[in-house]
Amino acid sequence: MPRTKAKPTKVKDSQKKSVDGVSWQAQKSAMTRDRILDAALHSFINLGYTNVTTAKVASEAGVSRGAMLHHFPAKTALIQAAIEYLHSKLLADYTEKVDRIPADLTGTARRRAGVDAYWEHLSGDLFTAYHELSVASRTDPELLDIIQESVAKFESHVAETNSSLFAEWEGHGERYTLAMDLTKFLMEGMVMGQIANDRKARINRLLDYLMDRLEEIFDEDDDSAISRHVNG
Repeated sequence: MPRTKAKPTKVKDSQKKSVDGVSWQAQKSAMTRDRILDAALHSFINLGYTNVTTAKVASEAGVSRGAMLHHFPAKTALIQAAIEYLHSKLLADYTEKVDRIPADLTGTARRRAGVDAYWEHLSGDLFTAYHELSVASRTDPELLDIIQESVAKFESHVAETNSSLFAEWEGHGERYTLAMDLTKFLMEGMVMGQIANDRKARINRLLDYLMDRLEEIFDEDDDSAISRHVNG
């Protein structure tokens, strides 16, 4: 009599092995949550903040309405989690780009590498999502409250990184503050500006010009034009 082949036993999620002490079910839940948050960021970029709904995010993420409600029962909870997720990714992205700067670079070459790393960071989709939320927060007090704390944490990290990239300049009081503000606001304006023709060449020219102005801030004496804008 021929032997019947045993049917494979289906392993339930709850029976799958854990990794680093975390059950498979918990891992699966975390992956679903991250997929929803990634979909939220893509929706901010592609649809604009005011057009984003939990239903649209669920569709973008490929999850059921029930799964969405399980993780984020209200849009406010989704927005808050998405902003925290966005800023964690912004931190990781900026840190990764700065860490690629060769350790043996010094002086002007290291400072220019830092500016280039910041430009690369600003040019990505993550900053586009951040900018969309920042603009929307100007007329949305609830969103503004959510975003301000995360922004403060990110800017603190950038300031700490800059103190290493621009170590020779850090102890120059208001000149240092002026240099960092010039870099931040000029470059953020550049990335959001609509430059249609010869974009690459024009961006490189602006970055070259920025570097010249930064060097001038610290090279000029107390009788210079710069001294009218700073106290030290």
